[in-house]
Amino acid sequence: MSEKKLPSLDDLLAQSDRVDNRLLADRRQKSGAGATGRGRGTNSDRRVKAQDDWGLVEVTVDARGRVQEVAINADLAARTNLADLAEAMLQAARAAQSRADALS
Repeated sequence: MSEKKLPSLDDLLAQSDRVDNRLLADRRQKSGAGATGRGRGTNSDRRVKAQDDWGLVEVTVDARGRVQEVAINADLAARTNLADLAEAMLQAARAAQSRADALS
């Protein structure tokens, strides 16, 4: 990414919380607790989330890898150029799709 700025302590703490929440959701999912945010369901009901490396974008896909939701960190996006935002979206989408494939 061009002109990387170091994240603030609040940004780092928020990212740490998101990682912790994802790990907890992954553990629940692997232990048979059902799909994230959807209760118990079939594999076709499962949704998988992933973020880019910078915590700028989070993408949710269904079991087939189809994008269902995109969330953008507005604070970080305000300091990011459009090319980097697009790269972050692609990275998060690919990661979520890869995770969905791994669950199939």
